[in-house]
Order: sequence, then structure tokens, then C-alpha cells
Amino acid sequence: MVKKSLLVLVLAVVAAGGAFAQDDDDKPKGFISFGGGGLLAPSFGEMKLKGGGDAQKTSGFGGGINLFLDVKYAEVNLNLLFANEKGENDDKGMDTTNLLIGVVGKYPFALNPKLALFPFVGIDYRIALGGKMEGTDWSDIPGAPDIGDYFNALSVLFGVGVDYDITKALYIRGELGFGITFNTKNEEDNKDYIESNFKGKVPIKVAIGYRL
Repeated sequence: MVKKSLLVLVLAVVAAGGAFAQDDDDKPKGFISFGGGGLLAPSFGEMKLKGGGDAQKTSGFGGGINLFLDVKYAEVNLNLLFANEKGENDDKGMDTTNLLIGVVGKYPFALNPKLALFPFVGIDYRIALGGKMEGTDWSDIPGAPDIGDYFNALSVLFGVGVDYDITKALYIRGELGFGITFNTKNEEDNKDYIESNFKGKVPIKVAIGYRL
């Protein structure tokens, strides 16, 4: 119920952003822009199983490519992320190649003629394309289920971004976010055995944008 309520709230914010954009009758040149750059994504988590025992902590780090389409009050992202995640006692952990699809609603305001700040809220969905567990290809692990059951997940994102104009059309964009990630299918199927499960991430993006 909480997951569905948060998703409805985020989609409402994004839809409201689109409504504001449609009502902006005096659209300046550069209302639509696109661009791309780099992405860093540290992550962390802590799961505690029912029946006692210490909570199991995980940590991760990833890097990749970020592409975006911006319509002033909303931003759509497509990211290719290469990540490694491991538990406290793991050696190599799990390496994954992922596609992240995201959309955020944002509200930009100018700090000066060249600099604008925008808080944002939105969602992204992680799709695992492939991976290796402790150096072994996931597909080579006997009896391994679909990799998406273990890693595909929806996240809610909050954060702030900044645009700095190089020219009227060209600008640099930076974003710092915080994401709360919901259960994967495997975690949801086993939730009766899980007492608590928290997963967070801190996406950091730097990109070059171009206004049409």
C-alpha cells in the first residue's frame, strides 16, 4: 500500500509538471533540450531476517552513461549502468549491467542569468541485462532464476540539480539525488521471512545539454 501510494504521489507531481508546461503560453526558445554525460551511483542496504541474527549490510558502486530529454518541468532519463554490489563477507560480489529508465518532475528557478537550480522528485526502474556472481556468469549458475527477479526494482528519487549556461543553447547540468529502492520480485516473494529491508542509492550525474 505504501509503495502504491508513493508511486501515485510521484506520478501526480510529474503530471502536474506537464500541466504547467502546457499552460506556459510564452514558451521561450530552448523550452525543450536534450543531452548526455556520466553517472555515478553509490548504493547501500541493510536486511534483517525474522528469527534473530544480525542485519546483513550490503554496499555497491556503479558508473555509466546518462542520456536525458528535458521539457522544463519534467525530465526523462535513460541510463546504462555497470554496477558491483556485495555483502559484508563477499569477495567479488555481483557485477551487473543495467538499464535505468526514469522520469522526474522538477521546478527550475534562476539564481542569475546563467545559473538555474531545480529540486526534483520522480521514479526510475532498474532492468538487469546481465551479470556475474563472484566471477561466474549468471547464466552459467545451475538452477539460476531469471536475473530480473533478483535485481529489477523500482526506486523513488528526490534531489536537486543545477544548470549553468555556456551559451544560450549549450549548458552544463549537474544532479545529486537520493533514491529509496523497493523490493525485487525475489524479495517480495520471500517477504514473510524478512523483518526489515532498506535499500538506498545516491545517483550523481554530470552532463552537457543542448536547447532546441
